Order: sequence, then C-alpha cells, then structure tokens
Amino acid sequence: MRPSAALAAKFAPLPKRITAASLIRRLPEKKVYQKPKPIWEKRAEYLAAHYPKDPVGDVSREANPLGSHIYFYTHISTKRVIYSLYRNLYNTKAMKQVTFMGKKTVPAHLRKDHWKPFLTASFTNPATGLKAFQHLRELRRLHETQYEIDLLKKPKRERSKILQDQHANSIADIAAICKLDVKPEEKVRLRWMNIYDNEYAAEWPENVTHDLETQQYIRYQARRMGKFDPDKQPEQAEAGAKEAAVKVEEADGVKAIDKSKVEVLPPPSTPPAAEETKKSGLWRW
Repeated sequence: MRPSAALAAKFAPLPKRITAASLIRRLPEKKVYQKPKPIWEKRAEYLAAHYPKDPVGDVSREANPLGSHIYFYTHISTKRVIYSLYRNLYNTKAMKQVTFMGKKTVPAHLRKDHWKPFLTASFTNPATGLKAFQHLRELRRLHETQYEIDLLKKPKRERSKILQDQHANSIADIAAICKLDVKPEEKVRLRWMNIYDNEYAAEWPENVTHDLETQQYIRYQARRMGKFDPDKQPEQAEAGAKEAAVKVEEADGVKAIDKSKVEVLPPPSTPPAAEETKKSGLWRW
C-alpha cells in the first residue's frame, strides 16, 4: 500500500516550526539537464584565451570598396600567379588569367587546394588599387609573351615551366607599380606569408609598409583585414628565437659580441678520398 503523507513525513526531519506546509509531501526537484557545448564553441573559447585577437577592423563592403585589397595567389607546383580583388578565388574570373603555354597547362577548372595566398596588398585609395590590379595583369602578360630569345632554344616543356613561374616577377611588379602609380601622400600595406619574399624586388618606395600575416589570420583565412588605417599600424611580430651569443655594451655605446663566451670549434678534418681507378669498357672480360 502507498504510505500516506503523514507517515512519510514521520521519517523526515521535522522543522523547528511545524506548519501545515511542512507536512505536505512534495516530489524531489527535477535536475536541469545541461546540454554540452558544441565543439566549435569550445574551440572559439580556447583560441580567444590563448591567441590574441587579430585587429581586422571593419570588414564591411562599405568600409572596403572594390580595389582596397589585392590578393596574390600562387600555384603550389608551377608557381603561377593569380590576382584577385576578392578574398576567395572564383573559377570564372580566375580562369581568364590562366594563359595557354602548351599541352596540359590550362586545367578544366581551378582546384582551390592547389592555390595558396602569399601576399595581400592594401591601398588607402581604392582607385589606385584598381589601377594597380590592371597594371599587374598587363605586366604578367608581358612576362609570358615577350621573353628572351635564348628561351626559344630550349624544349617546349622546359620553356613552359620557366614562363609559368611568375612568383618572383609578380613581387617585382608590385614594387614598380607602388613606385609609379601610388602618389606620395597615399600609403600601401603589404602583408606577407613569408617576409623574405620581399627581397625579390630591388627596392621599395617609402610609402610601402611591410607586415606579417598573424597567426589568427593563418588559422582563419576568411577573417581578412579591415580598412587599412596608416596611423594605426599593427605591431611587428616578435622574433621567435633569441641570439645565442651574449651582447655586451662597450664604453662607447657600440654593441659587440663577447668573444670569451663564444666557443670556437676547429674545422672538421676529413681524410682525402681515394681516387678510383678508371675502368675501361672491357673490364667485365
């Protein structure tokens, strides 16, 4: 038989003040089920706690009109270069920049896993960015069609590989365009995936700022930079490795390396290799 409420209350601890409400049997409170967080929310919280936020700024189209940014993409094997005014590569627009240079040099469609970004150029004046985009495509066509006569002596496949590699030429072209098309009062910011690529150009004008892509940008490529403000330049990336030698400040203020703390190893001595006797064509006999 089901026990009455009074019998159930008999075994319950009595309150200090017995009231009618304390003698009523109540069901235990239901435990609220907490739904676990999705994996993307946990990942976002982890990245926000361990990685600094990328100052992307305003990424709206109103703040970034067409021509504010030019994105450079290169092929992982042939080193071809495609310029884009958008963050992503669109097949219809990008295929117009792929020049025929022999058999199997123009694919049916672009594979996005074969193309990687290596440079982003930001302009304070969008009209200058559109003009630079046009000149970049014109200069690349000149590199592909007007080449040296010595290349005609090479086989077709070797000549095609040389002409497809426009990685270094594109960097030299953007340096020349920044020097000729960009006005002195305008600013240009170049964000590199590899900062040593800027050495392909002989010289850079003073109104060009070089910067590295941040770790947040590498992980989230879709979160591109916002409108470029030359007055608020991002901080430069800190050097990953420290110098092994100890630097000492001398009396005249010049920094030098303490030679007493640097261990100089003698050059390795390798025995000279024995000369092999040349064998004639009849050595088997």
